[in-house]
Amino acid sequence: MSHVHIGFIGAGALASAMHYPSVVALEDATIAAICDLNTERLNQTADRYGVTRRYTDYRRMLDEVALDAVYVIMPPVFLKPIVLDCFAAGKHVFMEKPPGVSVAEAQEMADTARAAGRLSMVAFNRRFSRVVVEAKKCIDERGPITQCMVEFHKYHLGTAKWDYYGVGMFETDVIHVVDLLRHFGGEVVAVDACVQTWHSDQENVFNAFVRFESGATGFLTANRASGVRYERFEIHGHGIAAYIRAPETAEVFTDNRTEPVAVFRGAELAGSDKPYRTYGFADESRHFIDCIKTGAQPLTCLDDAIKSRRLVDRILEAGRR
Repeated sequence: MSHVHIGFIGAGALASAMHYPSVVALEDATIAAICDLNTERLNQTADRYGVTRRYTDYRRMLDEVALDAVYVIMPPVFLKPIVLDCFAAGKHVFMEKPPGVSVAEAQEMADTARAAGRLSMVAFNRRFSRVVVEAKKCIDERGPITQCMVEFHKYHLGTAKWDYYGVGMFETDVIHVVDLLRHFGGEVVAVDACVQTWHSDQENVFNAFVRFESGATGFLTANRASGVRYERFEIHGHGIAAYIRAPETAEVFTDNRTEPVAVFRGAELAGSDKPYRTYGFADESRHFIDCIKTGAQPLTCLDDAIKSRRLVDRILEAGRR
């Protein structure tokens, strides 16, 4: 396959800002059709990206347009039936995180993809952020990761109360860094956690300690009653450490040197300061298209994403105890 034809289901703010430009920039992929229930939003997005095939019924789009794959950029409560229909129509599927509202939903989608012989990918873009990729390469070159930490804070108090179709903020947003912690550490063998409610009527402070099969340990901290959005990661190995301020910079230190041996800047690596490039959206789409062309399973396929979704549940269960 030399060229991949893509359909989009969903034309909301995130899709338009991050996923559409990521696909449009690819020379070997074309957005062939778009579907959205909101006709104003549908037409604005289709006009912006020069797409003529426009639908408000995704089933008609699947029937009428020759598509290789479909991007389903929807809240988790709407994902499963749409994704299952896309697999039934013989399409590969890229979907926003989280993969459904539960492990059971993610498992059903994964089983269906396998039975249909279709590829799946979940949008855990932090794995593809350029500063994360380059910093992790440096650690891996010195041997296994021994310790890692993910930190992801935001302000969600007062009028900013989190309400995402009844699904909690940890499952829908903090899962980004839960997945990254797994990406750093590997298979999980033990979890301890503390989940708290501060200055709010919803759970908004999360801390977890995770032990991995490799012997490495991981730490997660996420505070949604904090003062501002702040995202930072650490990876430690044999005489080496990387401190990552995603998606802007990463510094790598080795052997007790006080100055970094490498400094990575997201805008320089991506050739742009646009968030869809520095934050990994463009590179995850590149990866998905490459997998379609070669038949390889994407790094963040449903089978892998289930492990991150399961870790979400384990952290919440341990923290609530």
